[in-house]
Amino acid sequence: MPLRMTAGVLIVIVLLSAAPIRVTAQQRYILGVEDVLEVVVFGNAEVSRTVTIRPDGMVSLPLIGEVAAAGLTPEQLRQQLSRLFAAFLRNPQVTVIVRELHKLRVSVLGLVTRPGVYELMQGATVLDALAAAQGLAVDAGLGEARLMRGGDPPVVIDLERLLLRGELALNLPLLPGDALVIPEDPTGRVYVLGEVLRPGIVPLRGSLTALQAMTLAGGPTRRALLNRAHIIRRGRQAPAAATVTLATVTVAKQSIAGVQLLPVDLLKVIREGDVARDLALQRGDVLYIPENPIALENIGLLIGIAANVSYLLR
Repeated sequence: MPLRMTAGVLIVIVLLSAAPIRVTAQQRYILGVEDVLEVVVFGNAEVSRTVTIRPDGMVSLPLIGEVAAAGLTPEQLRQQLSRLFAAFLRNPQVTVIVRELHKLRVSVLGLVTRPGVYELMQGATVLDALAAAQGLAVDAGLGEARLMRGGDPPVVIDLERLLLRGELALNLPLLPGDALVIPEDPTGRVYVLGEVLRPGIVPLRGSLTALQAMTLAGGPTRRALLNRAHIIRRGRQAPAAATVTLATVTVAKQSIAGVQLLPVDLLKVIREGDVARDLALQRGDVLYIPENPIALENIGLLIGIAANVSYLLR
């Protein structure tokens, strides 16, 4: 089910936030500012040092002085140090050990649970940033995320394809200073109104049917007229005219460009399992469950009103 898939995606994001990022043999680790390195020259403890890469990308070592380290792999730095120490030492055996990895400072902004600036390990990706921000907010758009990087044009990331379809090619690696912006998507929701327990907005994640939306809104009230439910849909050409009968109330709908009124018999969907009548909702749809005027509550109310009128007319 689509809802289970969404839950699975959220679980994956939570697990990602707890899992450490390890540099494997297949990943070439690039040294960066604030990395802590242990430089060991075998048999020469007096020139061996533990150093931190400065903001200018340099480290300072005895005999050879300033050496550029940022942007190199540990092996490239080892080879460079071996060449430099060879001018002072005979056949130096140099080892470079990364004791502490520098972290990426990235911003996660917009419709996420906890917007802010986060420090992530090198190699972090878009999913890692979302996990650090504790996932998407209810009104977040799927398809309009933007990755801002310096003065470059923003990169648009289709989060629906990444999160719901599992297209991991869109899980882009992050760089220091990146900003991931998740905007609000006003069409990434549906509205459930009328005789439901919790009328309001229901987020649209993947496919969602009328019955599922009604369930997410708390289910129908005892006054709901389920066989007269309708979906109001914008963005398509409507018929020239239509007449909709809601119990004893008749509504004549004139031609409105770009609006459709789609009947959905939720009573048959529930009682008979007629899933063919359970229409799929689209972004921006309004599911309306009308009131049954002959519901027991309404009959009781009418009897009470009639009794009061009779009492007053005595």
